[in-house]
Amino acid sequence: MPSRYFIIAIFLLTALFVGCEREYVISGDSSELKFSTDTVAFDTVFTAIGSTTQNFRIYNPVEEDVVINMIELGGGDDSNFLLNVNGIAGSSISDVPIFGNDSLFVFVEVNINPTSKNTPFVVSDSILFYIRDQVYKVHLLAYGQNVVPLRKEILTTQTFTKDKPYLIYDWVVVDSAQTLTIDAGARLYFHKDASLLVFGSLNVDGSIEEPVLFASDRLDEWYQDKPGQWGYIQLMPDSRDHYINNAIIRNSTMGLVVDSVGIKEGHPPLYLNNVKIEHVASQGLIAQNSSIIVSNSVFGDCGSASVALTVGGSYKFYHCTIANYFSWNYRSVPALVISNYFYNNPNNSDDITITPLQAAEFYNCIIYGKNGNEIKLDLRNEDNEKLVGDVNVDFYYSLVKVSDEVRVAWSDVFNSGVLFNEDPAFLNTLKYNYQLDSLSVARDVGISDIARDYPKDILGNSRLKDKGPDLGAYERVDKQ
Repeated sequence: MPSRYFIIAIFLLTALFVGCEREYVISGDSSELKFSTDTVAFDTVFTAIGSTTQNFRIYNPVEEDVVINMIELGGGDDSNFLLNVNGIAGSSISDVPIFGNDSLFVFVEVNINPTSKNTPFVVSDSILFYIRDQVYKVHLLAYGQNVVPLRKEILTTQTFTKDKPYLIYDWVVVDSAQTLTIDAGARLYFHKDASLLVFGSLNVDGSIEEPVLFASDRLDEWYQDKPGQWGYIQLMPDSRDHYINNAIIRNSTMGLVVDSVGIKEGHPPLYLNNVKIEHVASQGLIAQNSSIIVSNSVFGDCGSASVALTVGGSYKFYHCTIANYFSWNYRSVPALVISNYFYNNPNNSDDITITPLQAAEFYNCIIYGKNGNEIKLDLRNEDNEKLVGDVNVDFYYSLVKVSDEVRVAWSDVFNSGVLFNEDPAFLNTLKYNYQLDSLSVARDVGISDIARDYPKDILGNSRLKDKGPDLGAYERVDKQ
């Protein structure tokens, strides 16, 4: 008998749940359905690499429930696009309900097969929604881009061209005694944590019209100014014969790391010209005991120092803008840091090694940011005592933002033509535009001898056509 009652109870419970199941009324006026967009567009998508997920919503603004009989991709199973509705993925999905006064998310991805094309190409399709005798359509659009994938590669002498972008995973090494040349217009995209390590030589031959780009492989607009998306570029000890002309380095954890380059006899300095390093999670340019000559370059928006010259070395900056308005979190480190030592033991502040600072010179530069002080000099002697006086640091005809304490303690480093704490009037720091406003105090106050050596700014504008050269990497050109 108990088993009989149990069977009856199960039957009654089943009937109860079936009776409570919601009945979808398909007589609702489907013409009232609204779509949040008529086109889902993807930014450039690398072939064989899936895109980020896009979504849109379908709204049912009336009280009656509606059932969409079929949602399908126009290209069917051969489509490059992928659908997901209510957790169901596929090229077609049947009988999708939308409650009255409710909405439904539709998620879309795209995966594009490689082709022989070098330039971006259009990939399109549409999503069709069938409701009784009506058909609705949402267009899908993406741009495919073939790439040269590189993963854990050790490179011998070769040239990267602008034909196809290079997509780097994990790491790529330029072997010792080998040279990587990068042509104007080349694009190097780095996946998360990927880095470029140079034991040989790096020659970057960008142009003003076609700079070389080192950036994240996340091409969506939201990621364009996001830091920390890939690793860094590092020039290793004993590497040599480097130069970087007209390049953009952005979105990395560290920007350009230079370790003991150009110091040995017979090794030339690293030359940086028309370089922008921006949107970096830590330091933009970090150099250790190296020799670097920098001109017409911008170092902006880093989570730590935009420029860190550490463990001694020799550095000369001409017409550079070091500007830090990093907004992703709080920044306590000044935009420019100069030191001449390193800790042998991080747990013992007295255990340091001193490496002489031969020179740190700044001509016609701007060092500015949103912090109260944007220059830190941390120089020690062999007894681990702070150095004062002549420390081989010099600023000439530059605009600097420093605290009163720094200005007094290091008065000997600020020489002729230095402007203190004057707002340079950048055009738009929120959009990382460090060109000068027409009323900027940095206009026409640079030393002309330097401008004659660097007669054009980072954009190719002449510095020799008005009263005098402007400070920083940009020359203000008024509209005629």
